[in-house]
Order: sequence, then C-alpha cells, then structure tokens
Amino acid sequence: MEDEKLLPPGIPSPKAQSWGVVISIAIIVLMIVIGAFYSWGKRIAENRAFTEPAAAQ
Repeated sequence: MEDEKLLPPGIPSPKAQSWGVVISIAIIVLMIVIGAFYSWGKRIAENRAFTEPAAAQ
C-alpha cells in the first residue's frame, strides 16, 4: 500500500499493471480462437460447395 503512494501520478500500480496484462492476454487469445473458428467455418463452406453439386447429379 505504501509503494502505491510513492508512484508518480498517472502511473498504474503493480497490481493494476498485472490485471492489464491478464486482460490483454485474454483478449488476444479470444481473437485467435474467433479467427480460427471463422477460418474453419469458411473452409467447411468451401468444401460443401464442391461436394454438393456432385451429390445432386
């Protein structure tokens, strides 16, 4: 608690910095997961586009 009083104004405390790191990592991982599902869904849609016309004939 005393360490926080020694910091100049505008500089976050070490506790606030650690939460910032955790939140940043969680956002990055979430973006990677969403991108992976998006790419996977797009690939599945392309594969279905190639196989459906052949199955309809």
